[in-house]
Amino acid sequence: MATPLMTFEEVRGLLKQRFPMLMVDTVLELVPGQRILAVKNVTGSEIQFLGHFPERAVMPGTLIVEAFGQAASILFSRTRDLPMRPGEFLMLGVIHDMRFLVPVVPGDRLDIEVKILKLAGDVALVDGTVTVDETIVARGRLGFARAELDAKPTEPARNA
Repeated sequence: MATPLMTFEEVRGLLKQRFPMLMVDTVLELVPGQRILAVKNVTGSEIQFLGHFPERAVMPGTLIVEAFGQAASILFSRTRDLPMRPGEFLMLGVIHDMRFLVPVVPGDRLDIEVKILKLAGDVALVDGTVTVDETIVARGRLGFARAELDAKPTEPARNA
């Protein structure tokens, strides 16, 4: 395996997620404003495999999407065209055309490639492909919107 561009400790220092939700182990390639190639090593000792599924461990699709989103977050953090003020981050808002093509099981290494399709103001759109041994296991698009960590949820307007 190639020497990582970002180690696990560097990834952990950048992302807000912690065990058991930290889904990126290393970054192999990163071109700011364009693309990232991140890695998630899937192990049988991960907590989700206690119940998904006890008779045959399969990584939940939602966690594959989480890994995809975390890789995108790392890419955004290194993209100058997307300046963030303190307390701001990009929140996942849309999952589009997500396809899970092959089950992911313990022992697999996910290679997560994310490409920025669009950056416009407070929104970003990315395209991603997740592979195991060069076989596509998932692909789709994610949309993100700028949010503040301390922002309170707004209540929907009520008709009087």
